[in-house]
Amino acid sequence: MITDGVRIANSFWLLGKKTTGNSILRESKMNHSTNRSAGGEQMALAEVSTIIAPSEVADVMTGKVVTLSPHNSFSEAANLMNDRYFRHCVVVDSHGQIVGVLSDRDILRALARNPNARSKSLEQVMTHNPVTVRRNTPIADAVGKIVSKRINCLPVVDDDGTVCGIVTSTDLLKSYQQLLEMMRKAR
Repeated sequence: MITDGVRIANSFWLLGKKTTGNSILRESKMNHSTNRSAGGEQMALAEVSTIIAPSEVADVMTGKVVTLSPHNSFSEAANLMNDRYFRHCVVVDSHGQIVGVLSDRDILRALARNPNARSKSLEQVMTHNPVTVRRNTPIADAVGKIVSKRINCLPVVDDDGTVCGIVTSTDLLKSYQQLLEMMRKAR
């Protein structure tokens, strides 16, 4: 009998077991049958499939992060983000410690409020003291922070506070989409 699972539908269970950086989720379809010869009821396992799914931020984050200094200009950052097709840039001090994040929203907000924003430094337009996560932060916790703070990225920091990655709402949605596709194919 399965006792350590979460019932998600009439006949399905999700079981988690920690492995190297991933969770193993087993989708088990259970059928009830009676074993008359044994004199009792037993639950027979009809089918089992294994799905490997991410469990921590390290499993879905982008490890190569472009960082800028607070002294870089607004124009430099906007051009870089436009040329490289990303929406968030991490701002670090001379010691590699995170001091802010510049998002496409910050750029739009600065331009809407001040037509001369292009002449400002990043320190003047970035989001200061951004919410961060660590590599081993559970994905559910990262999603909770993004939703509750109404933000679209979380810089990932090591124990010493240096930036080692970034996880975005897009990274999390891609991961969720892959999990749904794997579950669909396992049926």
